[in-house]
Amino acid sequence: AVVATDADLTRAQAQKLAGTAHDGLARAVRPVHLLTDGDTVFTLATGQVRVPPGDPAAVNEILAAGADVLARAIVKAVRAARSTEGPGGRLLSYTELYGD
Repeated sequence: AVVATDADLTRAQAQKLAGTAHDGLARAVRPVHLLTDGDTVFTLATGQVRVPPGDPAAVNEILAAGADVLARAIVKAVRAARSTEGPGGRLLSYTELYGD
């Protein structure tokens, strides 16, 4: 997953954002963080919006938002997915299995 922000984050803050975004992954996917599932989150920060230095509250808002948006994006993607045919047969979507 990629979590992008227009904030001017330091390298350490961007790494922390990628780490806290994993909380969003854990909110939306079960089980999560197993040995073979490839859970990876990258952060992209464009640096267009200045983050006040020495203001942990401003950074905390960004960190919390990262977890929230990743969880919401996963749920939105799962609900938007449609069933398809594959080599092993029909792969049913969440909506087809469980409805809206």
